Amino acid sequence: MKDERRKRIVTKIGDVFCSEIDGRYKRYFQYIVSDMEQLNSSVIRVFKTHYPMDNKPEIDDIVKDEVEFYAHTVLKSGVVYNAWYKVGKSKDTGSEEYKKILFGTAQECIVHSPTEIEWVDPAENWYVWHINEPHIRIGKLTKDIQPVEIGSVMSYLDIIDRMQYGRYTFKYKGYKDK
Repeated sequence: MKDERRKRIVTKIGDVFCSEIDGRYKRYFQYIVSDMEQLNSSVIRVFKTHYPMDNKPEIDDIVKDEVEFYAHTVLKSGVVYNAWYKVGKSKDTGSEEYKKILFGTAQECIVHSPTEIEWVDPAENWYVWHINEPHIRIGKLTKDIQPVEIGSVMSYLDIIDRMQYGRYTFKYKGYKDK
């Protein structure tokens, strides 16, 4: 009988992944840190360059590319569903850059206590944070706040959509694309 146990998927900070978009081009991203303030999820930085399918760039060149966006995701799901695959590793994770990234999320309620919940318009109830720092309630997301990346943990499908279309394909109350 064939051994059908699933291979354990191990991801480590610095791992670089490739996603082939519709068989037309390749996009690369790197797992840079785990955000303890957002479900201990993996934070990735996605690079701007669209590579031809037959191109095999060096890892050092990939991680020197300009970053298009940052996102929280579950790396294992993307590997399991063949949305991306690991191609290498780099110690250069852009740690000084990513410390400046501001993530945000809108909430439908304010929890005053376990028994007192106030339902509100999510567009008026935004929380922002830097990686591994506490969330801060700011209310409405305004233009005077630096660009904010949506801080929800994104599915592999959402990550692929943003790599392909340059934006997420869902609406997020109170959020405007850059």
